[in-house]
Amino acid sequence: MDRYSNSTDATRRSLLIGSAGLLGSLTSPSWAAPKPAKGGGEPMLWDVVIVGAGLAGLNAAYLLESQGLKVQVVEASDRVGGRLRTARKDDFRAELGGSEVGTLYGRVRDALTRYDVGIAAEGQKATPYVLNMGGRMIRGEDWATAPENHTVGAERNILPYLIQNRLFFDWIPFDETTKWNQPDAMQYDVSAAQFMRMKGVSEAAIRLSDLDVNGPSLASLSALSIFRDLVRAKTEGYTNPNKPQYGVGTHLERAFIKGGSDMLPKAMAAGLKSQVKLNSPVVSIDQTDKEVETRLADGTRLRSRYMVMAAPFAAVRNILFKPGLTGPQLDAVMGAVYSATTQFHFRINAPFWDVDGLPPSIWSDSIFERTFVVSNGGGPHGSLIVWLNGDGATRLGMMPLEAQRDAVLAELNRLRPSTTGKLDYMFGYSWEANRFVGGNKHCFAAGQIKRFANEMGKPHGRIHFAGEHLRRLEHGMESAMETSEIAAFEVLERG
Repeated sequence: MDRYSNSTDATRRSLLIGSAGLLGSLTSPSWAAPKPAKGGGEPMLWDVVIVGAGLAGLNAAYLLESQGLKVQVVEASDRVGGRLRTARKDDFRAELGGSEVGTLYGRVRDALTRYDVGIAAEGQKATPYVLNMGGRMIRGEDWATAPENHTVGAERNILPYLIQNRLFFDWIPFDETTKWNQPDAMQYDVSAAQFMRMKGVSEAAIRLSDLDVNGPSLASLSALSIFRDLVRAKTEGYTNPNKPQYGVGTHLERAFIKGGSDMLPKAMAAGLKSQVKLNSPVVSIDQTDKEVETRLADGTRLRSRYMVMAAPFAAVRNILFKPGLTGPQLDAVMGAVYSATTQFHFRINAPFWDVDGLPPSIWSDSIFERTFVVSNGGGPHGSLIVWLNGDGATRLGMMPLEAQRDAVLAELNRLRPSTTGKLDYMFGYSWEANRFVGGNKHCFAAGQIKRFANEMGKPHGRIHFAGEHLRRLEHGMESAMETSEIAAFEVLERG
């Protein structure tokens, strides 16, 4: 079955779980008489070695184990979960990565039920923004006439944090999630900033949109990738771009994993028959027409009949493949773009917004970009999250994390004096600095969808690929589950 077919989830799931005839051919006689790995190492021949213990790798392992295969998951870092990462200190908890379970996240919700991990209908409650532009605090209702508003015409009536979605929503060129990677859509695989200029958008509006774009920058990001994500959001119920897609003011229902997002991958890992090998970066992969040999950084060699590569391409590009990746797939791995995100979490020890009478959260053109005051959790006054995205996070990322924190806090205190002395630092984290991840989200740069989107996830010999970077119909956590399901099915079909 083609990786890019539009088979329904129900059909795919029934084939995965119920194909007894197909699965009968999967028991390898080599289990009875294993031979040593080249250069020494583990003699056991696994059915599948899976690289990466995020949701994609763990779900692939579950699906393959459920069909009787012997699976070994290896993880480069010291933890499972990938980009689901929950920080805890005393009674303070912060999500550093993925957090929301969308209404259509069927695979994620199924896993939560399977592993008896709770789901909460209500999670963090964000508060309204005050704008800080050019160093001046501006209420949302005053933005249209503010001298700091340099947009033109009808743009002046759009709040800065709504501009991108508001404009691109009206330009969506297709209405089905299956059409974004089809030939007719490739004309939109151009720079988002360039596309906005073609539509007559002012440079001021483009600059404002660039402040919180979920990618490096509008200059680099493909407009087609924005359309893809908006069409998927529409299917989930986001139909009013005059409201934020996330946070305060949205009408969408969101759910959260009880106890923290990392509770799900921890439960998935604990449920596997073979323990995940942590602190085990892969340095090389040598495959023949019969098996795959995986070499880990500590010299361990694992033999398997197949592999599922579920690590981000930012990490995959550091692995030596023999034979090597070629063509569009090599281009995709070496040219993979990830959006930087850096967060700083503070406990609020006094309600500073009562001092200045302004909305608690801030959307700004300063170095701290966005602060979200979350009214529940973190203490009686909630918590404050500073969220730097894309090129803004990369620029500040030239400094050590502690220096970034100090610079952000100093600027926040300067621009909003009421915050001085009201914040207790709890956690900071940079996804870009994580060498095994490289960023919080895979992005397509302009032209990349046309060059390799339909080729990048195809098997390379006995190696199959999974992960959020290969998403087709889904996004967020669900995309990891979707792609792992596809990879597992590909392995099962091969027998």
